[in-house]
Amino acid sequence: YVKELDGSLNDIRIVTGKSVEQMDQFAEKAAKASKALATSTTDYTEAALIYYQQGLADKEVSARTETTLKAANVTGQSGQEVSEQLTAVWNGYQVANEAAKEGMGIYEEYVDKMAAVGATTASNLEELATAMSKVASAASSMGVGFDELNAQIATIVSVTRQAPESVGTALKTIFARIQGLNL
Repeated sequence: YVKELDGSLNDIRIVTGKSVEQMDQFAEKAAKASKALATSTTDYTEAALIYYQQGLADKEVSARTETTLKAANVTGQSGQEVSEQLTAVWNGYQVANEAAKEGMGIYEEYVDKMAAVGATTASNLEELATAMSKVASAASSMGVGFDELNAQIATIVSVTRQAPESVGTALKTIFARIQGLNL
């Protein structure tokens, strides 16, 4: 465990260029946050690494990582898996622009919406995030809002019980063909 944590912290240090003292402070913060989120410090640092690799600032990394780990607790997935899924969703819908205006809580709002829809349909948060990670960018460019896409995916998954990857890819193909017709 200590080797994994040290490796993860070292990866973050390499990506960010932080000093040893800054990494010590980050490690303490990660330990406190992971305890509050009922996860391991390594899970926290591995999820944070994904966001640091995107060149995000500390405040945004912290907000995204905490939201990611909350979602991972719900889905039972690793923080790294969820961070990759949510990155695709947040980037597809350019949530960072909203966060700059409305605050960092916007990241959690997106996850809350997926969780609420998953809880009231025959789909779940993991399925919605997985499918949405495949299609978010294409849907956004077509003008399909997040809530609308969330409902479409939940309906398709609930009715067909197809794999979420297949649903996301199918919607992406549909949106691409519609966009091609519009051109």
